[in-house]
Amino acid sequence: MDGKEAIINSIISAAESSAAALLSQADNERKEALEKNRLELERKKSEETAKAREEAALYVSRCVSVAQLEKSKTLLSAKQELLSRVYDESVTKIMNMTDNIYREFIGGFIEAYAEDGDSVSVSERDAKRLNKEWVDALAKKKGISLTLSEKYHDGRGGIILSGKNCDKNLVLDVMAAAIKGKTESKVSGILFG
Repeated sequence: MDGKEAIINSIISAAESSAAALLSQADNERKEALEKNRLELERKKSEETAKAREEAALYVSRCVSVAQLEKSKTLLSAKQELLSRVYDESVTKIMNMTDNIYREFIGGFIEAYAEDGDSVSVSERDAKRLNKEWVDALAKKKGISLTLSEKYHDGRGGIILSGKNCDKNLVLDVMAAAIKGKTESKVSGILFG
């Protein structure tokens, strides 16, 4: 039985060696597969991270652009508001002149633009200080015929001269808007230059 046992032991030993070799080879293949998967995952992670950074940078860039645009729009709106207030305040200052200075100021329009036979319309607010006596005195000074209209214009101040050939709108708000159109860029340069 020694011979049989030796053969059996030899077969068992060869089988164990073969099994150990197969296990070792399987373990090496498993390690290689794990390493290959780890490297592939790292590559994908690196690609995804780079892509995410690119997308984040693009998103931030867009947000910054939108914020800068909003800032510019807000600043422009504030500048336009300020400019409008400047012109509006100029009309308010004229409206708040003393009666004598205001009459002289508006009288300058009549002296420059009134024609014989014109009708002078004033605002309801100006009815007391730009009255019939004032119009008559200016007409006499200029040597023309003027009448004070019974109808008021809708502006805050100034006058409308209605004549045979044409009407002249010398309402302060209308004149301020016309002046604003001509001088806004220059005033803006002075204020915000």
